[in-house]
Amino acid sequence: MSLDLAIVNGTMVDENGWRRVDIGIHQGKVALLALPGTLPEARETVDASDVWVLPGVVDAHFHCRAPDSPDREDFASGTSAAAAGGVTTLFEMPIAHTSVSTPAVVQERQALVERDAYIDVALFGAGGTLDRDATLALAHSGVIGFKIFTHRAAPNRRVQFADLSVLNERDLHTALTLVAQTGLPCAVHAENDQLLELFTQQVGHGKLTGVDAYMATRPTSVEAMAVAQLAILAEATGAHVHVVHVTSAWAIDIIRMARHRGVRITAETCPQYLLFDEHTAHKFGPWTKIAPPLRTLQDREALWAALADGTLDFIASDHAPFTPADKEVADFMAAPSGMPNVEVAAPLMLSAALEGKLPFEQMIGLLTANPARTYGIYPNKGALAIGSDADVMLYDPKATSTIVIEDWFSRSKGSAQVFNGVNYRGRVCQTIVRGATVYRDGKIVGKPG
Repeated sequence: MSLDLAIVNGTMVDENGWRRVDIGIHQGKVALLALPGTLPEARETVDASDVWVLPGVVDAHFHCRAPDSPDREDFASGTSAAAAGGVTTLFEMPIAHTSVSTPAVVQERQALVERDAYIDVALFGAGGTLDRDATLALAHSGVIGFKIFTHRAAPNRRVQFADLSVLNERDLHTALTLVAQTGLPCAVHAENDQLLELFTQQVGHGKLTGVDAYMATRPTSVEAMAVAQLAILAEATGAHVHVVHVTSAWAIDIIRMARHRGVRITAETCPQYLLFDEHTAHKFGPWTKIAPPLRTLQDREALWAALADGTLDFIASDHAPFTPADKEVADFMAAPSGMPNVEVAAPLMLSAALEGKLPFEQMIGLLTANPARTYGIYPNKGALAIGSDADVMLYDPKATSTIVIEDWFSRSKGSAQVFNGVNYRGRVCQTIVRGATVYRDGKIVGKPG
């Protein structure tokens, strides 16, 4: 066999540990895993003597703004940023100029991906149509899963959130019953609508302002109530419910109890909830406004413990780009929720592992194999095994790095103030997608499409 690419002299690290192995790549796939020095000749050879060879990151929670707000992000800028962070596959949430609730919109977004993206992109579909034919049609169009929100959309975003908000138990039961028929997971933003409305009204009549007011509208009970409802309805319907961006110890306890009952419920958290807390929010203001909000130090530690014991299945970025003009407003409550971070999400998590937060190989699993398993694409993605897509990150664990957001590829880099100047260990040197190098040493070197 003649290889297209050989990665030699490296140490491969995945969820199973470390091993010295040369990797042979042919037609975009891992073709050979061989003892060092035993691969056949290749058209191109990469010497990985001084780096670790990791599976490419699978980021299962990403927001793009194309085509309605390209000043915030499009697939070219967003996937460039992802590649710089070692991401080779991402899943885009279905909030677009019109929500991804029909096969026609799926095709429209797939066309944008095929034209502009530097890495592989899968799409979510809207899970709240409450219509069997519409749900099955979305599944047949190739979506990776479904997404719903358990709270209502802001008035100025109702078109973008069409068929995404499912607000009561009757409709949630219907939505999950329909999604269960497709066999695909349903990712859920879990915040209880009725409690949100109650607390928002209470804050409106009180004296709290800014960060304190926002946090008072979204205490941990708002998340915990929604997760409890979802756990019950997942058991009742047989749906695979995936809870996105878990933030609190309370929600974790409910997920843990549901799993003891055999409920098919999985969950993720995000770097921002693992690295920052309410004190960060008070320091950085609107730059750290996200939903759910940043929590207490105790909640942060509970998230790390839940990753360690497997209650939380993986880590995703929840990259949500907004421009500085969007975020830097006088009224904190009026600022949009979300922050850009895909460029540093995985590097910061790998750094945390190097510093002892979790075993490094476990962290690799949380960023690669576990999200791929959750959505049914492992080992094609999330692994470096014979027959897997040749998605590779070359990573230097000995390097030290400092975040300079001005150097980012994301068009919303100016809103990442909370990350600016942060020091961390390690560096993404090269990102390879299906055998083709797309990022190397600070530059995008691949072609979109």
